[in-house]
Amino acid sequence: MASRRLVGLVAALALLVPLAACSDSSVMHMRVGQCIVLPEGETATTVETTGCTREHDAEVFYVTSADDGDFPGEVELNKQAESVCIANFEDYVGSSYLSSSLDATWMIPTKDSWAHSDRAIVCLARPLDHSSLKATVKKSGL
Repeated sequence: MASRRLVGLVAALALLVPLAACSDSSVMHMRVGQCIVLPEGETATTVETTGCTREHDAEVFYVTSADDGDFPGEVELNKQAESVCIANFEDYVGSSYLSSSLDATWMIPTKDSWAHSDRAIVCLARPLDHSSLKATVKKSGL
């Protein structure tokens, strides 16, 4: 069995800037079914969204909130994200995580965005080989 690499992306506080021709979305306001182009760096405030029939890197398959309280740290948030993302993968994709040709990754709050009430854990499905997608992964069985 090929080994899987789970990757957590750290999401930063998004400052909303109105741009008429822009297809960027705040990482704090992602929703299930959005198809995105992943950011270049490890932290991001916005991601480029696109239609799922256009070339994209990943699709949002689950969104939840981390527990309130003090910032638990990146390690703890990644543990929470891994648990909820793997647990909800099959319901969206239509195949088990272990048999899928897709991997799970996620975006989590940073310490700075946590201070501004960001608690979003955003689960993303993407090809194991990091190739591009050209269709939705919802119920695809990939």
